[in-house]
Amino acid sequence: FVVSALIGVLSSGLEAKIAELRKGRSRVLETGHTIILNWSPSIVDIISELAVANIGRKGSRVVILADRDKVEMEDEIAAKDPKLHGMRVIVRSGDPCTLNDLAIVNPDAAKSIIVLAPEGDDPDAQVIKTLLAITNGPARRAEPYDIVAEIRDGSNADLARTVGGAEVQLVLADELISRILVQSTRQSGLSAVFSELLGF
Repeated sequence: FVVSALIGVLSSGLEAKIAELRKGRSRVLETGHTIILNWSPSIVDIISELAVANIGRKGSRVVILADRDKVEMEDEIAAKDPKLHGMRVIVRSGDPCTLNDLAIVNPDAAKSIIVLAPEGDDPDAQVIKTLLAITNGPARRAEPYDIVAEIRDGSNADLARTVGGAEVQLVLADELISRILVQSTRQSGLSAVFSELLGF
């Protein structure tokens, strides 16, 4: 009876722990990792480029934090099957605008942070809130962060620069893509030049 009771307690404890891990709420203990905040259709391409950038580096890690289900994110990444070249991808579920959720991915020990514009009605507001949470957190590290953020609307760029200061580099994604498309349609062969310049 005692042995069966002990087995029951251990079994229920393990099931609870596994269920908690599946939720993607455990703290990341990595250091020197790259963090990607928010979910975007281009996230798998970004992971692939990071994998190429980290070829030859042992123990390279990418940590993703987005307000989506952990299993869904892992399945979507696995379905597109990016070549990781030994790089490990860690997925966590949470709101990047919230300090408690942001602490899960250990930003103070990160090498770099990428803030993507999520899908939705006002993606730039989400990016700016995330930048505010990172750079103005009460327990932030003393040395500056290395942050790259995606902004959709150029009119929001000044506000994002004010919030992030010198720690943030902005990429005006929609404006950049629009210019490349127009120039490529006006000049034959220019798309191949852009592919060469913008590829890794």
